Amino acid sequence: MTTTCVAIEMNGMTDTGEVPRLYLDANVFIYAIEGDADIADPLRQLFNLLRSNRGIGVTSELTLAEVLPRASNAQRRSYLDMIVWSRIFELHPVSRDILIETARYREKAGMPKLPDAIHAVTAIRAGCRTVLSADSRLKLPDGYSVLPPLADNLSRLIQELS
Repeated sequence: MTTTCVAIEMNGMTDTGEVPRLYLDANVFIYAIEGDADIADPLRQLFNLLRSNRGIGVTSELTLAEVLPRASNAQRRSYLDMIVWSRIFELHPVSRDILIETARYREKAGMPKLPDAIHAVTAIRAGCRTVLSADSRLKLPDGYSVLPPLADNLSRLIQELS
């Protein structure tokens, strides 16, 4: 798949000097709201960093459809506050163009899960070379990487983006 995305480097700068972009999968938000402190605390620290550096954090509006169904009323408010109302994250719609490109991507990349493929295509289109996700089935093109939300990875990411 050919894209015109800007590469994010782990040193916090891109080769074009633009602001780095980080895509966050739905499971990251679930860990931040519902997870144990060992993972939730570093994620909240990352979110605070993203709050002061707007334009870095990106996710799809699909994330809302994934996190809200099983959420309690309090969790639902927390998800909406974090993902929508805080304006920390740039939300990308699931448009017709995304769906058409996702269909092609699923075929080429061999991704059977529609939500995973939508996240991958949205990340690519948004210029996010790094995807923060616990989903090991997520397939990205060469030059893109999946970063599991583990404490060590989050600590390094926070340092690199600071």
